[in-house]
Amino acid sequence: MKIFRWPVAVYGAFKRWLGYLGTRLRWPATRLAQHKPTARQVLAALLAFVIFLGILWQRCGVLGCPAVEQLSAYQPGGESVLLDRDGRQFAILSPVEHAVVPLKELPKYVPQAFVAVEDKRFYEHSGIDYRRVFGSLLANVKAGSVAQGFSTITMQLARNVWPERLPGAQRTLKRKILEIRVALEIERKFTKDEILELYLNNIYFGGGAYGIEAAARNYFGHSARQLSLDEAAVLAALPKSPRAYDPRRNPEQSATRRNLVLDMMAAQGRIDADEAQAARAARLSVRREPPPGPKKPSFAPYFVEAVRRELEDRLGEDLYTAPLRIHTTLNRRAQEIAEQELSRQLRAIENGEYGRFRGRRYSSTLEPGDDPKYLQGAVVLLQVQTGDILALVGGRDFLQSRFDRATRALRQPGSAFKSFMFAVALREGYAPSQHIADTPLRMELPGGEVWEPRNFGGEFEGDVSLREALVRSKNVPTVRLAAAVGIPDVIRLARRAGIRSPIPDLPSVAIGTGNVTPVDLTAAYTVFAGMGEASTPRGVTRVEDADGNVVWDNDAEVRRVLDPAVAYLVTNLLTDAVNKGTGSGVRRAGYSGPAAGKTGTTSGGADAWFVGYTPDVVGSVWMGFDNPKPILRDATGGRLAAPVWGRIMRRVTRNRAPSHAWIAPKQIHHAAVDPSTGLVLAQGCRPEHGGPVRELFIAGREPASVCPRGTPEPSCSTMSRSRKTRISSLFCGTE
Repeated sequence: MKIFRWPVAVYGAFKRWLGYLGTRLRWPATRLAQHKPTARQVLAALLAFVIFLGILWQRCGVLGCPAVEQLSAYQPGGESVLLDRDGRQFAILSPVEHAVVPLKELPKYVPQAFVAVEDKRFYEHSGIDYRRVFGSLLANVKAGSVAQGFSTITMQLARNVWPERLPGAQRTLKRKILEIRVALEIERKFTKDEILELYLNNIYFGGGAYGIEAAARNYFGHSARQLSLDEAAVLAALPKSPRAYDPRRNPEQSATRRNLVLDMMAAQGRIDADEAQAARAARLSVRREPPPGPKKPSFAPYFVEAVRRELEDRLGEDLYTAPLRIHTTLNRRAQEIAEQELSRQLRAIENGEYGRFRGRRYSSTLEPGDDPKYLQGAVVLLQVQTGDILALVGGRDFLQSRFDRATRALRQPGSAFKSFMFAVALREGYAPSQHIADTPLRMELPGGEVWEPRNFGGEFEGDVSLREALVRSKNVPTVRLAAAVGIPDVIRLARRAGIRSPIPDLPSVAIGTGNVTPVDLTAAYTVFAGMGEASTPRGVTRVEDADGNVVWDNDAEVRRVLDPAVAYLVTNLLTDAVNKGTGSGVRRAGYSGPAAGKTGTTSGGADAWFVGYTPDVVGSVWMGFDNPKPILRDATGGRLAAPVWGRIMRRVTRNRAPSHAWIAPKQIHHAAVDPSTGLVLAQGCRPEHGGPVRELFIAGREPASVCPRGTPEPSCSTMSRSRKTRISSLFCGTE
């Protein structure tokens, strides 16, 4: 077992040391092998070896002991720098401001919570809890591996202050012995209360917060001097695993660990049972985001914080223990343009340029708050081929609200979700020219509830083609089509494309009633822009240490999700949506390059979306209030969000054509269609009324050919058997 390997290691080291002596004394190898040492020589060698080990112990190894006496002046490691995609520095990633609170100024139960859960015999031992050591050894022998540790508060302090000498990730005998040695030195030079004070003011609590004061302000918005008992228990739960017990990310795990801390405090007599019960019953109340700092935020602050969260998940505390060079995907120019154009549009809405605005207006002089009442927005731009985040705007004012609406706000996408539903229909064999009934519809939902979807504007047109239904964002035909192809298939496609939030299996999902984040929806659209290949968003390409060694290399992640022919058809439909449909605000904003996209508007105009793409860039624009309510009386994604996307792309691309355009796969071909039926015209035939229209089809999936002159208009009863099996009664407009 691993626990018994160290005697073998010591014996091997002793043999190597004898070999080294033989080499230095120029003993021939054969002579050394044949030499039979006397008892006196063996004892002398052992004594020399013990002396050598003693020197290493006294010096804390070859490199010497850390300067323990400087502990009281310790500040967390160097500052890491963020570089944009051109290699230019644009931000510094430093820990939360490190403030020291004297132990005597903290409520008594604060240090007691940490002692109870981390080192209950802290005041009884001299740096090493030998009872705990033997208990840990026994547990590890039974488990056959390292199942339990025996670090005391003093040993943890040593490990946190000198991570380069005592890396916590390395579970080696060498590190543990050195950790014990440094702990004993700390105990020799500081009193127990001084050690506990140093520990509380230097331990890492996650979120870039070192020390109890930074942690209290980070999670609860007030000083550690005002911590309640339940808040103290929450913080005491964090040192074991700041990520696992983060009360923001994992509130259930945090509450469970908090309650364990309270139980241990009560069992050890540090608080009484009634106090523990009251604290256990307290609601886990944590700030949604850390309070804004006193300094001006860096460039692209929401992007910086998104990178911080990603690297904390990946590197943990190592992110702050030494200066790093973090290479990001940020395009500085695109970020500036996105921030400017979003701010410009939000001001225009508030100033009444789109109709009477009744909401609270933004002011830079407002005090920071948990829930800004003014209109918010978000923008995400991704590179299609790699998923690189070129720009990310998560809100209107980082100083007033650090909540990142681009990556963390779950909002209904409205009609912007329809693209996935139509993609499934095209994949299953439906054609863009195929007709769908646009007539009143009643659907009975589970539980007996009746749902009657409505089109925007409340009008019905009898029949529309599948292309028209998406280009003009018709709700009722979309719901009929969803019933025909099946909502589960739509959800599976959206999930594979990149939407990670839960999507309910309900008919209303077809028109966008599930919740998504802007970054997920943007990433999911890469499946169309990338001709069936979806890219995972990434903000960091690689991380290097001060010497240029790569700490983490983050390769682009691209995966095939959809057939290229289907993706091309969806792109063709969404190009029409931009050129002559609900997304035409893009063209009115002055962008003339190739573009495809879809608007989205939720009930009452509470959310306005536009998600669009070129062959190189996919981007989304979202607007709304944090607490959903109508933006304007007639707010739509087409009126409010699409023009912002158009202006951003006009400036980012300078209206130049992209390096490549969407190329139709070989399976795509054109055919003349009778617009009144959606069927392909036979050779030499013309529609009975009006002229033919050109439509795209995937080879082998075209509708039947007809020659309308002198023939009845095809209906569900006259369609081919194979086509008929694909269309439900809802699709044909019957109940």
